[in-house]
Amino acid sequence: MKISDVPGKPQFEVGRQYLRKELHDQFQGQRQHGISTPSSKSFIFIFTDPASEEHGYSDRFLENGHFVYSGEGRVGDMTFDGGNERILNHKENGDSLFVFEKVDEHNGADVVTYDGEYEYIDHYWERAPDDNDEMRDAIRFKLTPLGGLDPGINKSEAANLSREDLFKRARESTQEVPTSTKPGARTSYTRSDLVRDFALKMADGVCQACNEEAPFVSNGGKPFLEVHHLYRVSDGGVDDPENVIAICPNCHREVHHGQYGDQLNDRLIENAKMRNQRIQP
Repeated sequence: MKISDVPGKPQFEVGRQYLRKELHDQFQGQRQHGISTPSSKSFIFIFTDPASEEHGYSDRFLENGHFVYSGEGRVGDMTFDGGNERILNHKENGDSLFVFEKVDEHNGADVVTYDGEYEYIDHYWERAPDDNDEMRDAIRFKLTPLGGLDPGINKSEAANLSREDLFKRARESTQEVPTSTKPGARTSYTRSDLVRDFALKMADGVCQACNEEAPFVSNGGKPFLEVHHLYRVSDGGVDDPENVIAICPNCHREVHHGQYGDQLNDRLIENAKMRNQRIQP
């Protein structure tokens, strides 16, 4: 078992294992709750534990990629306050949902695997026992991976598309309702992947901010660039190929943390508009 260090910023890698204690040491939030809401932060930690089913919680990942998550509340009917209200309104509040799954313990601390960023799409009520074995109304949230599920195309097929066709497929995928029923969709090629690959293909190994070639070649043998969202995803819904652009890591840091980052982002928005005009019929 390899436990990763908690990053200084909330940028987690899917599949990595972290100590829950260290997540709270770094970002605060309730240490014992399934729904943890760090103060003054624009994200929410969601923790799921297979052992919690004995307390009337019934979290489960579905074959279509959706995640059913039980609301909080140990005794009596669940209500939409506290963490439940935060999940329900996370989009309106601009909060991200980071999902972690308990997989082990290490020196008395929970080891959790990061399953990715999700978003609320629906909820329903279900009769379930509380801590006193009394039946009550329980909230079940239906969450989906951010950016949607299967776009109906795999990575190798996308790689062979022309720039125009890739843009078209990426646009179409963001406008469809997720309907995938394929097993393992949670780790399949997603709509966000399709949008990202469009941005990288359009850049062709050249940073769209400084116009320099990518600083190095990735392990996959391709020029390494990062895909920047010109607008917060929470501001504009799911990913859209018109709203992403590929830039080098140094420019990416500058746009987010530099003194003139906002001005650089404005310039990138104009660059993307010109790119999109060239690619659209």
